[in-house]
Formats: sequence, C-alpha cells, structure tokens
Amino acid sequence: MKTKTIEVCNALFIDVTCALNDSTDMKCGGPPTLGYEFYVNPDEDHKKLTIFIKKCLKTYKKPFMSIDISTKKDFPVKNLWTREEMAKCIKKHAI
Repeated sequence: MKTKTIEVCNALFIDVTCALNDSTDMKCGGPPTLGYEFYVNPDEDHKKLTIFIKKCLKTYKKPFMSIDISTKKDFPVKNLWTREEMAKCIKKHAI
C-alpha cells in the first residue's frame, strides 16, 4: 500500500460578497448573499489582492459589497487559486 503526502499551508480565505440573494432562493435553502470564495497563497499582499479583485469585478461589470479575509489552516497547496484563475472565474460566472 502506498502512502501519499499532501502539502498544506495556512491559506488566505477571500470571501467576496457581491449582492443580496433574492428571497425565493433563500426560502429554498440558498445563501443570503452571492459572491465568490477563493483560497490563495498566504504570502499574498492583502491590500494588493483586494485592489486586484475590485478591479476584476469592475472590469467584468459585477456588483460589489464587501471583501472579508481570514485564514484557513491546513489547506492543500494544490488547490490554491492564482490571480489568473480568479479573474477567469469572475469573468465566467454570473452573480
């Protein structure tokens, strides 16, 4: 039997709130707000990352309410988002 090792880090969790959800969707179990969630490298500069995300939202004409940043312990490094991946996600997925 082989043992696999997973490289983990304390990732930055970026919770981007874009809009309030409609009441019908919430009654069916949907979240109260809509937006994006990203896990990024812990070495990212918070201020520059916030500016980058706000710029992407504006470029792709997405609404914006707030950004919350926290830490997620033991997050798999292979699942971290890059800025390029975040921009593609914001462009592709509607709010």
